[in-house]
Amino acid sequence: MEIKISSDKENKLFKRREISFLVLGEEKTPSAMDVKRELCKKLNISPDATLVKELYQAFGERLCNGTAVSYENAESMAKNEQKHKIARRSKAEAKAQKPAEEEKKE
Repeated sequence: MEIKISSDKENKLFKRREISFLVLGEEKTPSAMDVKRELCKKLNISPDATLVKELYQAFGERLCNGTAVSYENAESMAKNEQKHKIARRSKAEAKAQKPAEEEKKE
């Protein structure tokens, strides 16, 4: 998965970075968790304070557009983002980690 950053803006009012990006070369829309992991590695930001807000891939294209926000800390994210979005993303991450842990045990 190759990620190219389209824009990276600093929002001082909310104390966060607003990031727009493109994901290249994927046959299907990648999971938000995978994109978040790669984005955090590339930009050297904390995964606990980062939220992938949107991923969109048009039918038949190998290009995916997305937006994410990265806060200074997890408390700022909890204060400014909608609680159901944070809960949905953390629930999906926990669900994806369980099969990975079971494979390591075998």
